[in-house]
Amino acid sequence: MRIRIIAAAAFVGLLALGAGIFVLGRGQASSNIPVKTVKPLHPVKRHVRAAVKAAPQARSLAATRRKARSVIDGMPADLALALARYDVVVLALHAPRSSVDELATEEARRGAALAGAGFVSLSAGNEKVVAPLTSLLSGGQTAADRVLDTPAVLVFERPRNLFVRFNGFTDRDTVAQAATNAGAVR
Repeated sequence: MRIRIIAAAAFVGLLALGAGIFVLGRGQASSNIPVKTVKPLHPVKRHVRAAVKAAPQARSLAATRRKARSVIDGMPADLALALARYDVVVLALHAPRSSVDELATEEARRGAALAGAGFVSLSAGNEKVVAPLTSLLSGGQTAADRVLDTPAVLVFERPRNLFVRFNGFTDRDTVAQAATNAGAVR
């Protein structure tokens, strides 16, 4: 009986010693083994496509001049050009990639069309356009009148007077009524 116990203890000790050598020696042995690279069975050739250059688009002279000048007489160029053509202009100020602002801009466009007024849409993300517009509003009575929010609808009358300003979403009937009133005041 004693011999069996001693043999079992020796066997367990040998297993523990072998496991220890295996675990401790594994980290050292793995750094000596070279890493094999795996080659694909079917090599794939990647074709590089030549970059296709778009043909230059023809621009009208007026569009080129308008792009060159973003400010005319201290106001955004699009607004100044629209006021030169129309007595009343509806300006929609919107934030880029905003679904509510897109809806408000479309309502302002339809309202301007109902009243027979000009329409301009400006992005609040374009600093070259927003800075002159902010300077036009600097004469407001309160601080809230001097801050631009989006969406906003501003109705201008010739030569460059702000008739009314709507902050937030405004429906087409309200915009049409405001543009009609601005024309009637003249």
